[in-house]
Amino acid sequence: MDPAFLHKALELAPDAHGRLRGVIPTGWKVVVGVHGGVQAALLTKAAGMAAGPDRRVRSITVHFVRPAQPGAITIDTDVVREGSGMTFISLRLEQDGRPVALALAAAGIDRESLDHDRLPMPDAKAPEDTAAVPYIEGLMPQFMDKAELRPVAGGGPGNPSPDGSASVTAWMKAHGDIELNEPTLAFLADLAWPTVFALEGKMLGAPTIDLTLHFRSPAPADNDGWVLGQFSTQLVRDGHFEEDGVLWSRDGTPLVHSRQLALMLPMPEAS
Repeated sequence: MDPAFLHKALELAPDAHGRLRGVIPTGWKVVVGVHGGVQAALLTKAAGMAAGPDRRVRSITVHFVRPAQPGAITIDTDVVREGSGMTFISLRLEQDGRPVALALAAAGIDRESLDHDRLPMPDAKAPEDTAAVPYIEGLMPQFMDKAELRPVAGGGPGNPSPDGSASVTAWMKAHGDIELNEPTLAFLADLAWPTVFALEGKMLGAPTIDLTLHFRSPAPADNDGWVLGQFSTQLVRDGHFEEDGVLWSRDGTPLVHSRQLALMLPMPEAS
């Protein structure tokens, strides 16, 4: 495991035509294609570059058009509107001239407002006191070698949820000395196994159709990289399920709301 792997995967540079170019390294595949979380992280970084340093990315919705593969990528960004406090951006991630993911993002300045927080972090043992999921090469998706996952509650592979719920709560942290910014949070918001694994305690195919991330607070300056994620699914029907999640920093600051729609498929047979 290369501790700089996420840094490398998120490197983007403009070309002579104003497009952003990068390379997704090998080692990021799930079953068929590259992990959706790293694609969302790339698009989030591109949105931030388009918006500029004075406006934080507040929201991004990504539609995954086809499986991405390791290799060269380009991202087209179009600032649809730039107002006095908000910037709206359209993004298109391509490989070999074909769209892989499409996104719409909004970035904006901080504003004065009232404060209302009814989103308490769940009670959980510290990550240091919680067992990590060991990475098993060849059995687990490659991207899970790029971060720590330490389940706290809910179910998962080999461990069906005792109350029949589709939920998982876990501590997560990207490997290496990586800033806990919006692109990193986009990756972590899609790190845990899909909540439907908790229903029967087994792995399934669960490709994401769309993923929406709302970045609610910047991570505290003294954070150590750990976030607590809580994810749940309320409805599985017609081969589709939704999944809602929240990420908190260790001190209880709500960082991200996530929501995605995904397919529920049987795992492909081993070749």
